[in-house]
Amino acid sequence: MNSLLTPEPTSISFTEPSLSSRAMLCSLSIGVWSARKHDPEASQEIASLHGASSDAGRYNKLLVPRRALEEIHKIINEARQEHYFMTLPWGDDGYRVLPAAAYMQHTEAMRRHLDRFTPAVDSLVHRFEDLVAQEKIRLGTLFNYADYPGIEVDGDELKLLAADELRSKFSFETKVLPLPDEGDFRVSLGDEEKARIKRQITATVEASLQVASRELWQRLYEAVVHMAERLQAYKVTDDGVEHPFRNSIVTNLMKLVDVLPKLNITRDFELDRLTEEVRASLLIDPQALRESESVRTDTAKAAAAIAEQMAGYMSLYAIPTCTRPGTPA
Repeated sequence: MNSLLTPEPTSISFTEPSLSSRAMLCSLSIGVWSARKHDPEASQEIASLHGASSDAGRYNKLLVPRRALEEIHKIINEARQEHYFMTLPWGDDGYRVLPAAAYMQHTEAMRRHLDRFTPAVDSLVHRFEDLVAQEKIRLGTLFNYADYPGIEVDGDELKLLAADELRSKFSFETKVLPLPDEGDFRVSLGDEEKARIKRQITATVEASLQVASRELWQRLYEAVVHMAERLQAYKVTDDGVEHPFRNSIVTNLMKLVDVLPKLNITRDFELDRLTEEVRASLLIDPQALRESESVRTDTAKAAAAIAEQMAGYMSLYAIPTCTRPGTPA
């Protein structure tokens, strides 16, 4: 007999949200003026000077000094790094998996980079005429005003009369697409062919997500191993500190444990568990790690123990345990 206080089991089932409702595909496309130009005449002259064939080499002019675009390239590199950090690998078409849980954070991050990118481009446009005037002297007879977008001859001077032509060389755009879902495949085909294509979609998504899951494990594993190695190498001597470490061995882990739960769209329980173990054991104030040998030693041991646990799981799932350059897998 059932207790009046104990409800009988019901047949209500809870449907697991589809993967396409938990993630999307996102691309980051950034365009930038190369500031380089192949000069066929100079290439031919150099080949003739050395008695070489005309196809022996190419002379590429650097149209402005590298420092002129330094700030723009810095912003681009930081934007791409953050985009990759907050997304997962997908295919080779430029799109990556963006979990819905990380969408707003990713959108805000890209907006911040765009808010820096646009003024940096404006600054280049503002000083472009002066830059070109300087390059006319630096490049000598290699100078050709037609190499510079928007520059035209105005009387005896070179003027930026088509600024939009220069601006068009720069772009910053994110695009979002839905993740493929076999349940949304509605093309009118025969049942057998439709079933085959749906299976293919499912297999493609699963294969891509396996790659994404491996990357998450790899990110955390490498950060934990790096901490263990740096803390073990750190030594205080009479002459000072040998093998000092940067605060980033902790701050990078802090960023990872913050974003990994959002990126774990396959809901890997072990990855979540180890992420929380890292949060509880390894996020120690870097200065405390430097000042206290016991804290440093205990944290290094904890990092090594977590790395050992991860290595076991990664071996079980055939995930390489190290991809850092110069270190054997």
